[in-house]
Amino acid sequence: MIFWKIWKLMMKKPFYFYAAALCLAPLFFSCSSASKHTIQNPFITLESLGEFEPLAEGGAVYLSIDAQRSRPILDMLSFNGGSAADAAVILNKTTAITAAFYPQDRQDGLAFLLFARGSYPKGLADFSLGLAKDWKKTKSLVAPVPYWYSKTNKTALSFNKKYALVSNSDPFAPTNALTAPGTVPPDGFAGFKQDAVIAGWLNDAGSILNAALEKQGLPFTLDITELFFRVSPVSAPSASEPFYETEIRMGAASEEAAMGLAGLFSIARMFAAQIDETGGLNDKTFFLIHTLFSGTPKQDGAFLTLNLGRCNAEQTALLFNLFSVN
Repeated sequence: MIFWKIWKLMMKKPFYFYAAALCLAPLFFSCSSASKHTIQNPFITLESLGEFEPLAEGGAVYLSIDAQRSRPILDMLSFNGGSAADAAVILNKTTAITAAFYPQDRQDGLAFLLFARGSYPKGLADFSLGLAKDWKKTKSLVAPVPYWYSKTNKTALSFNKKYALVSNSDPFAPTNALTAPGTVPPDGFAGFKQDAVIAGWLNDAGSILNAALEKQGLPFTLDITELFFRVSPVSAPSASEPFYETEIRMGAASEEAAMGLAGLFSIARMFAAQIDETGGLNDKTFFLIHTLFSGTPKQDGAFLTLNLGRCNAEQTALLFNLFSVN
């Protein structure tokens, strides 16, 4: 009844009509604007998500990184065409990173997605990016938060004071967990990565690792169902040259299959021992072959654990070539 009286009053007094329209206009415009976005507060959403949830499902490789404790290794890695100086500035402000790398045949074109936690000077960073010729502020198709995009590096970046999202495309796109179910680590991974500075797992582990071995010229096929890896420090952080130990945990279809896999490693170790540095292999391939097949994996039921020994930061970074999905 009250609405009917207001309506009649508006019809008799145009002033009230316009006043009501002015009051209601922000509501209509906000609703119209909201309909264009599926995420209203993306960085608030991140507050309630777990470690890997901000990353889209379907990745080939997932990583959990302690950004400060693993700095010597990260400084050796390439950052998607960005300069080492730019990477260092970002890493100085970052405490933890989770990242996913996706297969090349993915239909939406998503290649990588990185979620970083830290303390970022947003105002200063926005000002700096605004002055950079290659970085352009871009409107997200799904979120009311803009992102910066570098055409040269094919990298998109959005951040607030506590979080940063980095991708090769709109980091708020529907492919990630802000609009879709997030990634959940496999069973056993949380316990496996304890005390590691870098840890991760492979989805479709057999295909990825065998492709990597084939790329290195190794005539072996490893029949595995899952693969975890972790990098742990074996020297004090204050050491002049820190060293790390890399461990790989492989799962087979059964205990018998794991025994067969262990036997294959024994054969591969004999093959690797016969290769010398004059065998036509480059230094990196030679190092990878000898490191991967230098030890004897320990069997625990359907699982094998392989310790790759003590390596410096540069050698540890080189080992990540094994997990390349490109």
